Amino acid sequence: MTIFHKNGHITAEGFFLLVTEKADEMQRLELSEHLSFCDECLEQYLKEVEKITLLETEERLAKRVIKQVKHKTAFLLQKRFGTAVVAACISMLLWTSGAFSYEMILWQADNVERLEEGIEKIRWQNQNAFHNVSWKYHQIFDKLDRVR
Repeated sequence: MTIFHKNGHITAEGFFLLVTEKADEMQRLELSEHLSFCDECLEQYLKEVEKITLLETEERLAKRVIKQVKHKTAFLLQKRFGTAVVAACISMLLWTSGAFSYEMILWQADNVERLEEGIEKIRWQNQNAFHNVSWKYHQIFDKLDRVR
């Protein structure tokens, strides 16, 4: 199959391959390169494209677009509804468990206060233990100094 005439212009077979997109990679490159500099073949190519109706009718296209929009809208609504249901379930679980009750807030405050008291007690115990160990080492070193 020849895609070029001897004079260098594209043949009818070449235009057919190009318009129907049946040309292989190399043929497409050669045809595209020729169309980039040959105005006569470019005009003929545009005429060939006009002859073939490649686009769908407006009615079919509109129906397809509406169908896709409806599908996407339904998907987004399901996603939002699912998120709202999960949030409501978590809220109900926390509410029924008493996480938002006044008693729970008081209990948490009481626990924080007891925790702070416990930390203060442990700090004093550690400080006293460190002081006692330090005092014992000081006494041992004093005895060692007297022995010498």
